[in-house]
Amino acid sequence: MTVRGQEHNRSTILDWLEKDIFPHFVVIVGPRGSGKTTLTKYIAEHMKAVYSVSDIKVDAIRDIINTAYTINATVVYHIQNADNMRAEAKNALLKITEEPPKNAYFVMTLENDTNLLHTLKSRAQVMRIEPYPITTLYNYALDKYPDDNWTDLLMSIVSTPYDVDVLSVYDKTAFIDYVNLVIDNIGIVEPANAFKSANALQFKDTEVDRTKFDLKLFFSAFVALCEQRIYNGQYDNKWVDAVIVTTPYIDKVTKLGINKQQLYDKWVFEIREVLNC
Repeated sequence: MTVRGQEHNRSTILDWLEKDIFPHFVVIVGPRGSGKTTLTKYIAEHMKAVYSVSDIKVDAIRDIINTAYTINATVVYHIQNADNMRAEAKNALLKITEEPPKNAYFVMTLENDTNLLHTLKSRAQVMRIEPYPITTLYNYALDKYPDDNWTDLLMSIVSTPYDVDVLSVYDKTAFIDYVNLVIDNIGIVEPANAFKSANALQFKDTEVDRTKFDLKLFFSAFVALCEQRIYNGQYDNKWVDAVIVTTPYIDKVTKLGINKQQLYDKWVFEIREVLNC
């Protein structure tokens, strides 16, 4: 199992295994596509354990409980996408994580641990996905998509391997041209036309749409292209203000349960005040 980056987390995992103190309950926290599943598989591989995926429904958790005490092989149970786990399922996990079976190890992955039961979290060893150095992402892009032209500009837009995967789907020239078009026009066109810029963006968390652009990557590209104008000698306070306004949206768009269409509309109101000159 190849894990990109995550040097500290990998070192911690190997140290636990070497000292035979691997915790029976681990929570891995990180944004979508940041490598939580890859890191879980890395754990199972180095434990020489069976890797078993479970969803977050209470019946699935109860199935784990019914089998975990009887297994002879070492098993890593991966409870995926646990952010929306219902209280009944969380409560079902409490007892088995308090007195875990000898051969059963539980890894829960989620994007945000603020809603995790305190009693459940207190029994877990929490690991957080580390930020990826740009060189790591660049090498990932070159290895996986060697025929693509990964420029410095494109690499400044991505922050996870998943971002690279999404960007690889697009016509990159068309994407950059679209973002530049928005930068040049969103502050001066009629309001109705400003909001129509959303037609080229994907707001639903479904399969990547080749015909629509990811909203997080759009915000990242918007910031990168405004910064490029500043560095290229087109210094203007409006570009600085556009960066200041847009940068927080890169994080906001990744929040669970966010209405991306409403978030974009709010951004349009704010960015038009900056660029309407």
